[in-house]
Amino acid sequence: MTGPYASPNPETFQDMAALVLDVSLFTSEFRLCDTISEYLADIVAQSHEDPSRYANFSSLLINEIVELAFRSAKPVGNIDFNLLRGDACVRVRVGFIPDRKALLHWQNPDRSARGEEYHSDHDLLVLADAIKVNVQAETDADDRVILTADFMLQEGA
Repeated sequence: MTGPYASPNPETFQDMAALVLDVSLFTSEFRLCDTISEYLADIVAQSHEDPSRYANFSSLLINEIVELAFRSAKPVGNIDFNLLRGDACVRVRVGFIPDRKALLHWQNPDRSARGEEYHSDHDLLVLADAIKVNVQAETDADDRVILTADFMLQEGA
């Protein structure tokens, strides 16, 4: 979805943290977005070679991902937040069932800002590209959207 930042082999990842919430609980309190984003970003930043500087970058992007899930999630089922560590990066994954309109967008994305219908993931993609984080979105057989961001552990990796 974003730039030429190669994602490491998924088989080399190990679980770091996981949080599963009922979507209706998650979408009932917008402030949960900030709380969850801060928690995930702190862990991502501490894994980086320069944690204090990287904390701002990771916090901004993770907050965009969490807020995008907040706006897109259908109020049924669970939303999953996962942190995985590989040799070269920390992977953030957010999975949820989107509402019907959002699902159609994720299945047939138009990533240009010039499209007739601007979608809020455009801002996420621009930010990810600026800080060189690979962001992917996919839908699975159960119509869940899974947003994935790979945060490199070292600059230039």
